[in-house]
Amino acid sequence: MKNELEHFPSLKYDCLQKRRAYILLLSFLTLFGVCSAYGQSINEYLILAAESNPALKAKFIEYQASLEKVSQVGALSDPQLSFGFFIKPMERYAGDQVAEISLMQMFPWFGTLGAAKNEAALMAKAKYEAFIESKTMLFYEVKATWYALYLLEKEIAITEENIQILQSLEEIAINRFKSGGTSGGGSMVDVLRVQMETNESKNKLALLRDNRQQLAAQFNKLLNRPSSEVVIMPDRITAPMLPVPVAQIPDSIRQNNPMLKMLKMEEEAFLAQEQMNRKMGFPMIGIGLQYGIFQPRPGNESMMNGHDMLMPMATVSIPLWRKKYNASVKEAGFMREAVIEQRQEAGNQLLVSHEEALKDYRDATRRVELYQQQTVLAQQALNILTVQYATAGSAFEEVLRMQQQLLDYRLRGLDSIVDQNIAIAMLERLMGR
Repeated sequence: MKNELEHFPSLKYDCLQKRRAYILLLSFLTLFGVCSAYGQSINEYLILAAESNPALKAKFIEYQASLEKVSQVGALSDPQLSFGFFIKPMERYAGDQVAEISLMQMFPWFGTLGAAKNEAALMAKAKYEAFIESKTMLFYEVKATWYALYLLEKEIAITEENIQILQSLEEIAINRFKSGGTSGGGSMVDVLRVQMETNESKNKLALLRDNRQQLAAQFNKLLNRPSSEVVIMPDRITAPMLPVPVAQIPDSIRQNNPMLKMLKMEEEAFLAQEQMNRKMGFPMIGIGLQYGIFQPRPGNESMMNGHDMLMPMATVSIPLWRKKYNASVKEAGFMREAVIEQRQEAGNQLLVSHEEALKDYRDATRRVELYQQQTVLAQQALNILTVQYATAGSAFEEVLRMQQQLLDYRLRGLDSIVDQNIAIAMLERLMGR
């Protein structure tokens, strides 16, 4: 039998190419990177996720299985071979017939197998787009979890730094208390106050470390590796750029989103199914041979006495019961209309998600600039207040408040950069990147 896709060169090319897509995807990531906004570390983790994630591998195996469907639906039905043996030889003109062998092959109406292969190939392409959708979702989850881990790491580092600063302030408060003698009771309150702040920070630090362990385990599971595996984080991440100009994002989503492409393939597949079901309502033609085995009959003067006979045969099925065929055509048509509506709804939802991600990106960009300015101002104010307290012994409560304000601004600034990157990751997912 000829290759099942040789009558569909474009589908043949697509299916053969997509059979290698899983490996080519990894090569593409290695050569070009996913996005210049991400460091080498995140690219390596994305490649590892693509190679190892069980859910993604399952989607690719489903796609490979769907390719095998093309061979099944494109094949002819098995020929029918029958053999009959006469217990008592049947008297015929050509002698006594002792056995009969017949072979019959049924052929569907012209174009039926082609339509069936077309439908199966399109469904396979839809499975491939479902695999790409899973890949983009996995990449988004890996990025989002990685950024959350980065934020936790920085929050732990800032909290540790804050504890050290509080301990330095405690030393200053103790020295103030010692130098104040019996009149330094107010300074003792300062010592107690800074110790309370230190205890709060240490408790927060312990919680952050527990959260880091849990989040690292979640991240490692996306990569299908042990929960205790160390996750390497960069020293810093930068604010990313939009992958394409804002005005081009909606068109890029409509053209490249794998969910929309999958629904488009399903729509075309149901159209091919509609054509196939219509052709199945036409007659089937059978062509075969019948071979009769004879033995000579005494007294038969015929020249054919004892000669075996070979007879060609043809048969035609008559599809009288039209209701089931018409119903199958209508069913495929309704399914196609349903997919069209699903694609319209999915497109609308994707554009809404795009607006939300773009809003988050713009908001995060504004917050990055705000907290950069606020951090500089808070640091200057803290420096002034610390000097005043060390020299004059006043405004200790303001020193603590400003220290916490500075800590909050630094954390919010980091959170804003992370939000920027997560918003970009969402936009890339919507665009099928």
